[in-house]
Amino acid sequence: MERNLKRISDTLRLTQESRERIRSQLSSCPTDQKGVPMRKRSRKKIIPLVAAIIAALSLTLAAAAVIAPQYQNDRIVNSRDDIPAPDHTDPNNPTGVTVTSPGGAPPFTLEEMIKSARFKSNGWFSEETINGGIAYGYTQWDTVEILESGPDLRSRQVSRADGAMKMEYTAENPAALVDTLTGRVGFNLSWMGERYDYVPDANFSYVVTDKKGNYVSEILQALYAKKDKNGYVRVTVSYCAQEQELASSYVIDGSYETAYYYTTSGGYEFVITMHNGNVWVSCLTRHTDIHLYGAYLTKEEIEDILENLSLSIPD
Repeated sequence: MERNLKRISDTLRLTQESRERIRSQLSSCPTDQKGVPMRKRSRKKIIPLVAAIIAALSLTLAAAAVIAPQYQNDRIVNSRDDIPAPDHTDPNNPTGVTVTSPGGAPPFTLEEMIKSARFKSNGWFSEETINGGIAYGYTQWDTVEILESGPDLRSRQVSRADGAMKMEYTAENPAALVDTLTGRVGFNLSWMGERYDYVPDANFSYVVTDKKGNYVSEILQALYAKKDKNGYVRVTVSYCAQEQELASSYVIDGSYETAYYYTTSGGYEFVITMHNGNVWVSCLTRHTDIHLYGAYLTKEEIEDILENLSLSIPD
């Protein structure tokens, strides 16, 4: 999402802290958020019966084949000389190139993360907390209707004048939010709940539809603390139906203390970067974004989390 800024310059250098702030602002637009992540996209129209039958036959024939996601992750290069110049004459290519760098700031404190992550729960009855979205054109909203406000799971319907709607949720335990999504991206938070302490009410999810009721996007974000409270990890899972035009983004090897690719046992590629106690982990495809931001996690802890999320990424 931090890479979905359409007119980004060819040589713009973004720190990871800046990318975190941009991600948070696009996903949730809090009134007082000091920095955290997200992304964007949108979905297909209902196809006629004949086309549906043809599509179903095609899917049946292809069922045995595993289609690898088309990753749009940051690419790790040896030096700036290895970064290709963008081809602005090619309509299929991104519009620019970004180079990410870690900056020098230490991680946000757990207290800062909790304050940021609880803004939805704390402002559940306030219209000041209804904005936010990961799809272009779906970040600003007008009205809210509270549906459920119990301690375990809360729900509300956020809407605007053109008929678009956002079903929004927050809960004490983020595991309760998994079933509020559509299931386009498969994942499981059970292992996280056993190995880490979820931070009560420091989570949210929502599903967005357009004025005709067509699917647009969805997201879940949850914060977990290490048992000794000396570190934390925020997990973000999002999906957008509309494929987005992304600027190519690169990491120069050596600019971070650690930067490497990690492929899970399920075959999904992640880029992991670590610097000064910060941890950034992402798997970005044409429609899906799996993103972790953490503090004071080891490589082994990060890889364990990725393996035990039981991910199923559709594209």
